[in-house]
Amino acid sequence: MTRKITYLISFLVFFIAPCSTAMAFTIPPDIKKTVTFIFLADPQGELARDPQTHAPVANGTGFFVAVKSDKDPSRNFGYLVTAKHVILNAQGTFYPRIYVRLNKKEGDAEFIPVDLTRDGNSVVSVDSDPTVDIAVIPESLPADKFDFLALRDDMLTTETSFKELPVGEGSEVFFAGLFVNYYGEHKNNPIVRFGRVAMLPEDRISWRDDAAKPEKNVRVYLIETQTYGGNSGSPVFFSLSFELVKPGNIIVAGSPLIKLAGIMMGYFNEPSPIGFLETPTARIPYSRQNIGIAAVTPSYLLHEILFSAEMKTAREDYVEPSK
Repeated sequence: MTRKITYLISFLVFFIAPCSTAMAFTIPPDIKKTVTFIFLADPQGELARDPQTHAPVANGTGFFVAVKSDKDPSRNFGYLVTAKHVILNAQGTFYPRIYVRLNKKEGDAEFIPVDLTRDGNSVVSVDSDPTVDIAVIPESLPADKFDFLALRDDMLTTETSFKELPVGEGSEVFFAGLFVNYYGEHKNNPIVRFGRVAMLPEDRISWRDDAAKPEKNVRVYLIETQTYGGNSGSPVFFSLSFELVKPGNIIVAGSPLIKLAGIMMGYFNEPSPIGFLETPTARIPYSRQNIGIAAVTPSYLLHEILFSAEMKTAREDYVEPSK
């Protein structure tokens, strides 16, 4: 669990190009290396495939975070993070196994099995609040074989440090994740989308992810962007580069230019009766329209999970297996 992990430094340099009316930027290319694609396993534990196309069944996005050991600062613990609903089955329990797809340093991408149950126990850590859509899985993959990076834990915020960030409605955000129409024939190819903060609610807001279940009140940010199935679990970042360049603000060497805003949860739907749903008793007109507003679970809730007493104890008690 504590193999050497290559992590993405939190002080990233943006390539900023001036234009006539605004500043434009490209993301640091290494951001895409923190992202992985999550696929389902069949009942036998093999990679699930579509019965018609035989293509692997993709179910969402995940990313990697490295947490520094309190005992040994040179050692890092690796975790796979995703939206909780990405790894839940129809019965509301975690799949026993999923697969992640990672680029190899030599050759094509590879599907790696990740067991969510080990020695009869679930290894998935979640928030005590069941409405928090975050799942954390301890997973350390060989960095000498796979071409991936992990976010440093100081790219996350606490609830207190978030309030100190120069962000608000209109702040720029971006995320990288799975594009189900094309995720790369030989190598992972994440899609990157951009948007702006639309709302930072002080209270919980109503959310419904299943028409057959009642609404629940969740803690999320709202961002103006288009997101689709497969983007769930994507890391969403605040771009602080422009907000920092303000009168009275001093840019010092090492100032972080991005922070993890949170984990993509999904998008709001607005019904629009342009189609028909066939039921045993009626033919119901309906449609689900993406209105361009997405919900993001705040990264400080991920911080709370990673630095919970239970997970801190697990890191302190961890014993490196003998080779």
